[in-house]
Amino acid sequence: MKRILAFLLAIIASVTAPGAGNVPEESLGAVNYDVRYKLGALNTKVASATISWEKTEWKHQPAYHSHALVQTTPFFKLFLGSDYTADTYLSRNGLAPLFFSNPFKDGSRVEYVYNKESREIESQTFQASGEIEDETFPLDGRTMDLLSLVHYLRFHHFSATGSTLSMHLLMGGESYAAQVIYQGADTEKFKDMPAERILVRMTEHGLMENGSGNEIYLWRSAAQDRRILGLEVALSTGTMICRIKP
Repeated sequence: MKRILAFLLAIIASVTAPGAGNVPEESLGAVNYDVRYKLGALNTKVASATISWEKTEWKHQPAYHSHALVQTTPFFKLFLGSDYTADTYLSRNGLAPLFFSNPFKDGSRVEYVYNKESREIESQTFQASGEIEDETFPLDGRTMDLLSLVHYLRFHHFSATGSTLSMHLLMGGESYAAQVIYQGADTEKFKDMPAERILVRMTEHGLMENGSGNEIYLWRSAAQDRRILGLEVALSTGTMICRIKP
């Protein structure tokens, strides 16, 4: 379940992100979400989430910064722990990821540095004990952290319904293969907001430790702001649902 919340931070290289269009001014600002767990008639709130998106600089180059915060409800803090945060920086030219940080309450954190010069993603996991675990991944424009992926998919131009992308998702210092499938317009899910549905299918392992949660449905607005409207992950029991607040 903690992995699911970590993914929701993501709602909610030296190559340029292919197909990433211009980012409109309307997309800037913060968006709030409700996170709920549904199992049969049970439909209970697990957390509130906020994802911000703003212009900034990263090491003296124009960039976008996104901060994600998931605040668990008092009851679910007993099972899921306290709040979760993550930060990512992407270039304004093509939305190429630059840096990602995901700290945890126990003092550990995961960082990814997208190194343009070495054409590698430098992954470091800082343990609370002081131990540091290092790993590298190829900087190929298709390997990125989950929060960067959310914004990548917000603005990516898909040529047609059924278009696919092969990706690798970075989670907890590991890389997992995934396929992104653009499923086109969805006029039913959000009655007053035109939406487009995207499926992220993890082909090697799901978000949960038991392997479940391998299909993540994401809805983005068809309007100019391209906001993420919602997200659903089916688990071995029940479904985790994230919805934009009115």
